[in-house]
Amino acid sequence: MPLEDEALIKKVELFNWILLALLTSSGFVFFSRDFGFGVLVGGVLAIANFYLMKRSLFRALDPQRKGKTRFFYLLKYFLRLAALGVIIAWLLIKGWVSPFGMLLGLSIIVIGIALAGIHEARKFFIKGVV
Repeated sequence: MPLEDEALIKKVELFNWILLALLTSSGFVFFSRDFGFGVLVGGVLAIANFYLMKRSLFRALDPQRKGKTRFFYLLKYFLRLAALGVIIAWLLIKGWVSPFGMLLGLSIIVIGIALAGIHEARKFFIKGVV
């Protein structure tokens, strides 16, 4: 993978952790304990899933590995998705987290990717490329 792509992924990961800290603290301060805890748990679950998916993709797309790797990648993907669904359902059924807080926490990856994209686009505008 080229160094620019690795730097962009690192930037997305950094934005994710910063967003998690900001949104969690805001949730606790401005809303409730359940909302803040929902943001925290949802964000940690989303970031962990993002990290595991990134690691699995790097392994699955490695040209030195055999064809079985792609099958196992899909199998691990679906098992991870099912486990994530069970964990989220369990937390919501028990009433330990706010559904809206959990939804916001699970959206951290999307927001982080969008912020990293805006940051990269801003660099192009400053350079005068676009």
